[in-house]
Amino acid sequence: MALVADGDGANTLSILVATDNHLGYMERDPIRGQDSFHAFSEIMQLARDRKVDMVLLGGDLFHDNKPSRKCLHQALTVFKENCLGSDPVSLEYLSDPAVDFASNGCVNYEDPNMNISLPVFSIHGNHDDPSGDGNLSAVDMLAACGLVNYFGRQAEVEHIRVSPVLLRKGETRLALYGLGNIRDERLHRTMARNHVTMCQPTEDQGRWFNLMVLHQNRAAHGPKNHIPEHFLSEFLDFIVWGHEHQCLVDPEFNHQRAFYVSQPGSSVATALSAGEASPKHVAVLRVNRRNFKLEKIRLKNVRPFVIDDLVLASVPSLSPQSTEDEIVEYLRRKVERMLVTAQQQYQEQMEEAAETVESALGPQPKPLIRLRVEYSGGFESFHPQRFGLLFADRVANPRDIIYFFRKPRTPAPTTTISTQGSTASTRSVPAPVDAMHVESLIGEFLDDSSMRMLVDLELAEAVRLFVQKGDADAIGQSLKTTLRDTQRRILEESAMVSNEEQLESRIGLTRAARRQHAVESGHGLVDSARTDSVVAVPVVAGKRAAVTTTDRNAIKAFERIAASRTSPANDEDESSGSSEKEDGSDDFRQDITPATRGKRVVGKPTALGKRPRAKPVSDQSDEEEGEDFVASSALQITRPSRNARTTLASASTASRASVSVSEDDVEDSDEASLPSSIVSPPAKRGRGAGARARGTNTAGKRGATGRGRGRGRGASTQRTVSSLASQMPAVAIDDDDDEEEKGVANSRGFGGFSLRKRA
Repeated sequence: MALVADGDGANTLSILVATDNHLGYMERDPIRGQDSFHAFSEIMQLARDRKVDMVLLGGDLFHDNKPSRKCLHQALTVFKENCLGSDPVSLEYLSDPAVDFASNGCVNYEDPNMNISLPVFSIHGNHDDPSGDGNLSAVDMLAACGLVNYFGRQAEVEHIRVSPVLLRKGETRLALYGLGNIRDERLHRTMARNHVTMCQPTEDQGRWFNLMVLHQNRAAHGPKNHIPEHFLSEFLDFIVWGHEHQCLVDPEFNHQRAFYVSQPGSSVATALSAGEASPKHVAVLRVNRRNFKLEKIRLKNVRPFVIDDLVLASVPSLSPQSTEDEIVEYLRRKVERMLVTAQQQYQEQMEEAAETVESALGPQPKPLIRLRVEYSGGFESFHPQRFGLLFADRVANPRDIIYFFRKPRTPAPTTTISTQGSTASTRSVPAPVDAMHVESLIGEFLDDSSMRMLVDLELAEAVRLFVQKGDADAIGQSLKTTLRDTQRRILEESAMVSNEEQLESRIGLTRAARRQHAVESGHGLVDSARTDSVVAVPVVAGKRAAVTTTDRNAIKAFERIAASRTSPANDEDESSGSSEKEDGSDDFRQDITPATRGKRVVGKPTALGKRPRAKPVSDQSDEEEGEDFVASSALQITRPSRNARTTLASASTASRASVSVSEDDVEDSDEASLPSSIVSPPAKRGRGAGARARGTNTAGKRGATGRGRGRGRGASTQRTVSSLASQMPAVAIDDDDDEEEKGVANSRGFGGFSLRKRA
């Protein structure tokens, strides 16, 4: 395909191409709140200065599905200032507006009520896709105002029909195909089944320049979480790929399909990742008959962003024995060098950008800095936010300058627990939870077998729309659709239903058919490349936190082995079912007391410095369980990693809602995936006091009934258990700060405060 010859303006169609503008991103941030609007205003100004025939946007014009009034007002202002005018539009519109623009019924520059001088064509992305009542997008509002031509919207995903917007300028004919964002799993399945129809002009097919814009994953995040380029039709000439934020605007030739692909990327950094650190560009695509030429333009009003990686173990001057001040000082010097690099980068950006564009960020804007620090090999992390205070007035993201991570270990870290009278066993320590998806909540509490009519995948999709898209009616609409569909199908087969048993059978068949349809549509799928998927979600202090399969199994194994029977210290302890450790062998702050099922746990008043014993009331239950709760003094537990200890201790502390124990408080459940009750050991002396006790506590009476914390005066001596089921184990584990509690001066960071994390 040859390049466009200069000097043939009458037959050259020029298009300014941009994607992923994310208007309104961090609009409440005092420093970065206007970054998206500065970049977009520059894009529209470039379009007017270059006198392009049209602007093509590749989705995600808005960052939020429901943009704020302020965001909408600013967006309308930018479009009004640049799109309205008396200059004539040289594009001739040839296709059917009722098919191309369902929202407003005509191309905006042919609307007699509008005076458009710069046409804008846009598809929707995953951030501003249609949803809610009326299934409308924020782009529909701009189309209703006559400022944007919104196209590429599909009514269904099982069978997709893409009709082109036909435009002509002189001898150049443009067939513009648009495909708004569809969930990658659904679109991948539809394309794999060849259920996507690409319509072509019937006349002079060889004379049309076929340009397509879409908004999907281009990089493979999974087997079906992206759209391979070879899925697209081979008659296409040029592809504008949205959704991917890394700027790869230079055309790449696909040898399998013989078309070119351009990925303009985002105009504002929405993540502190390496892809966002690439210089931001837009492109002017000039098409002359079947030839094209692309000119990339670097944006000026983009906040500089520098990202770098650092491995502490590879620094000669640092070691795991280095003090916190030494590590902080080294990282501070590293960030200082990154600031110099950011200033140089901004100067180059100002020199390469267009001279006609004014700088909205000033001569020295605060840059974005991200330093990824690998602290494997015995190093300890510290508080990144406190480190950011050193650069609070010099960077735009002081809270997250430092990102700590550890190199994945192979094999996974394990905890070995050996007991007397039993063989040693190896169990995995729960890893900290990295992320959770809202779709994973439904599978834990409403599985496929617990509902007669509702479908878990449909509910998961409704919850996703409610949370991610802000659609308050999504769940209600899902329930109405379910009832309406079930009633319709049963009425159609009313001749086959003569009794209640047959009715239940037809409801089950209807539900199975709807669930299969939901699976084919990709409902309830979690967009994650992690093999350890999130499936278990315990309740923690009234909230829900994601726990992976590995975490749940490791926690159960951890409790079971910690509570397993060992050789008794004496016959009396064995018969009473007590659990006690010697102080010398205890590696934890508190006892690891096993959860009981259907047992009433009572506590004995103990002297200070001695650990209480948990005694089951029912001896018969002990025989049925086949184990007692005696822990030997020889019990040895390998110290878990800091992350695992922090995960257990923080989740346990947050989940404890202490109440007095009664027989009705503890429920017997053999089906529970996690312990249904957790014994909370008393706190250390001095950590709690009667003044902090909650509930009714009679003054002057020790051991009175109440909800007290700790073992201070007035605190209850009765053992307490959590009232919430399926919780994390109440294990408070040492966090390497023993020296400070024992009176030994702990290392302090700069400014007189410690940067070490506490569980």
